[in-house]
Amino acid sequence: MSTSTTIVLDGEEWAIREALGDTAEWYLGAPLPEAGNNVAEASAAIAAAPGWLPARVPGAVVDDLHRAAELPDPRVGRNSRAAEWVAERSWVYRRAVDLDAAAADGVAVLEFDGIDPGADVYWDGELLGSVRGLYHPLRLPLDASRRGEGRHKLALRVHPAPDSEPQVGRTERVRVHTPRLGYGWDFSPRLRHQGVWKSVRLRLGRALLGGVTVRTRVGAPPSGDILSHPAPSGDKMSQLEARVGVVEVEWEPPADGRAADAEPLSVTVTVSRDGRTLGSAEVDATAGRASVSIPDPALWWPNTFGEQPLHTVTVALVDADGEADRTERHVGFRTARLVPNAGAPADALPYTAVVNGVTVPLLGWNWTPADTMFGSIDEARVEHLLGLAAASGARLVRVWGGGLIESEHFYATCDRLGLLVWQEFSQSSSGMQSAPSTDPAFVELMRAEAEAIVPTRVHHPSLLVWGGGNELDQGGAPLSDDRSPVLAALSGTVARLDPDRAWLPTSPTGPEFHNRLDRIHANPDGQHDVHGPWEHQGLVGHYTLANAGTNLAHTEFGVEGMTNLRSLEALIPQPDRWPADRTNPVYRHLGEWWNNADQVVELFGGRPDTLETLNRASQVLQATGLQYSVEADRRRFPRCSMVLPWQLNESHPNAWCTAAVDFRGDPKPAFFAVARAFERRRATLRVTRAVWGGEQAASAEVWLWAEAVDAVAAGSTVTVRALGLDGAVLAETAYPAPAVSHPAAVGTLEVPVAGLPDVFLWEAEWRDADGELDCERMLATTTHDFAALFDVPAPRLEASRDADGAVRVRNTGASAALTVRLVDPRPAAGGAPSTVGGDPRPLLPGEERILESRYGAPVRVEAWNAEPIDLD
Repeated sequence: MSTSTTIVLDGEEWAIREALGDTAEWYLGAPLPEAGNNVAEASAAIAAAPGWLPARVPGAVVDDLHRAAELPDPRVGRNSRAAEWVAERSWVYRRAVDLDAAAADGVAVLEFDGIDPGADVYWDGELLGSVRGLYHPLRLPLDASRRGEGRHKLALRVHPAPDSEPQVGRTERVRVHTPRLGYGWDFSPRLRHQGVWKSVRLRLGRALLGGVTVRTRVGAPPSGDILSHPAPSGDKMSQLEARVGVVEVEWEPPADGRAADAEPLSVTVTVSRDGRTLGSAEVDATAGRASVSIPDPALWWPNTFGEQPLHTVTVALVDADGEADRTERHVGFRTARLVPNAGAPADALPYTAVVNGVTVPLLGWNWTPADTMFGSIDEARVEHLLGLAAASGARLVRVWGGGLIESEHFYATCDRLGLLVWQEFSQSSSGMQSAPSTDPAFVELMRAEAEAIVPTRVHHPSLLVWGGGNELDQGGAPLSDDRSPVLAALSGTVARLDPDRAWLPTSPTGPEFHNRLDRIHANPDGQHDVHGPWEHQGLVGHYTLANAGTNLAHTEFGVEGMTNLRSLEALIPQPDRWPADRTNPVYRHLGEWWNNADQVVELFGGRPDTLETLNRASQVLQATGLQYSVEADRRRFPRCSMVLPWQLNESHPNAWCTAAVDFRGDPKPAFFAVARAFERRRATLRVTRAVWGGEQAASAEVWLWAEAVDAVAAGSTVTVRALGLDGAVLAETAYPAPAVSHPAAVGTLEVPVAGLPDVFLWEAEWRDADGELDCERMLATTTHDFAALFDVPAPRLEASRDADGAVRVRNTGASAALTVRLVDPRPAAGGAPSTVGGDPRPLLPGEERILESRYGAPVRVEAWNAEPIDLD
């Protein structure tokens, strides 16, 4: 084992206090300059006075102040306004570090993984060094004279947050590489982050490794080797027939505190899996690099396509006395590339993923930071949210350019879950002008940012593609590398440091920006990678637009909706909860852009007149609208290969938002609806509207798809029905299905509207000789709006729990239960969110459905038209 020692300096043994200007010097213990006034006396008194507040590392200054009762909770009501001053100050962090006599031996390095926006670092009152930029780690050698036995003071002067642009501004004015989200965005108030947001440690040893970069690749093996871990069968793409995994390691010169005549250092690289060594290499440390080949390694697969075997790469620094230091990385072996879409225009960029020779439809989510105060993000929260993404059937998360270069923990979790990552640099549009500056100094800054960031992420098998930023355009046309010096600098650096990874200059890449009817009609072949809309388009218009799509990649689109009531009650004090529209200043502060209360009331015929009814109606619109948009895109595969709803999560609690999971981590009905749309084998219904009032006939066209290994041979049957809420068949027709893989239309059912009730269901039941393959149901009305949903009869639901915690819901009544789901009945502050299930399909009389739930956690069964049922 390594003889190096790591003193972890994370935790709650830190204190902070604010500073204006150079008053920070009073608290850092640094010598003061000569002065002709009483500054020295004042500084001594203030430095000794009360005013230090407890702080956490990693953490965020705003949250430290809230815990110390210096600020109200910024995640309640409009309280974030009370915190806007914080980022204007410097903040001094300090803590004691106790060292024993042995600490003076060998070498020592203070390591800071991330400080936002940067800091000056002091040890016992002396400046050791500085860092600028939250993505830049800082390594500071600490010579033996500073490591005497006893107590030492480590202090940091964290800089004020830099000036930058809010959402509506001009991107050309941005001169920093930092998340723009906290400067004020449609789903986050102005709440700029500051703090020591990543870990701090002191490392000691006779010799220490510096920075280490690990890359993997899959290559051809020596002639005659064969594949023992075959790729999934059933895909038309070429398979890898044989392979060798190569691990390539580079390192910076080690810090060496040994005697000048000591034997040379060497570096040993070992690759193992499940404790078994698969290969190793040893070279002189001055070589700076080594490689290890692994014959026929187990391949890493995206979520739903296979397993995610991870290998451990150990890099050890060795001398005559044994191992002096070591570090580890976890890697996976896979090939991955983007190839042109089937039937795409010749000038289109590639958006189809081929992983290990298999085509992978890129279904997934847009991801925003788990908290605007990202230094306070709990790892369990990230694991919960990414776990939901994986559970939905997602294969890709796009890390939005208004947010972070995501953390090592985020990537490690994606590696484990099989979630591919599209990582954008922290650049975004600005409403008024959306092209980055061409200032040479800014171009060089961004090049340096890429050089610092890229090597830290290249070992992750989850990383699929780098992107230049979000919605960068000029003159209404998305930018390309040849039209932006910053994008050219970033793409060139990525190509040099991570040459096997794909690159997209921005999202959307265009040439058309918007997914709108007028742009589709004007330039259908220009809809390569498009965004929007993010709003519900109405009970007819929403379906018209979704059916008209021609894009190759739909990388941002959504539907707005209210948050869950549990979260709303924690977010907004009771007197401020109604009205829930834009006339209420609290609601304007908490997601004004996405507050469509007036539209919800209109589309439900004026019936929502309480917070509870407005909430239910809003969430039904979000769920049904988003599910249909996803399914419409999927029906165009393989031409459309990338479908990414906006957005999985939110970074600040909102009353109204496009997120499918609320800030507390609870899924909204839209989450379960999208998970249904993501399923690998489906019967879906293509309709022209959700309401059929004024029409002579209602019709639904059934489509089938089955991905790769789930392909279905010819001989199955799909039956399309119109049902009453009691389950009675009002009309039906059956169609024999051909062999099913890529999406295809099979047949249409048309029914006179006069013969249908106010509320009815479309159903598509797909069966083969072995039983049901899928059964889809969709709500519809024969009126002009959804008001009749408030009049549907109540079902009679019974619920029980299995030994594993799963919930069985049975409908013993005479009417369908609509939008059945489980929710957490505890107050929002009642602990970590539970894992709960839901299914957007109506539950007919006599049916039973099993919904996922964590054992031991209380749950509540909810439905649109039923009283809730609580289970322990």
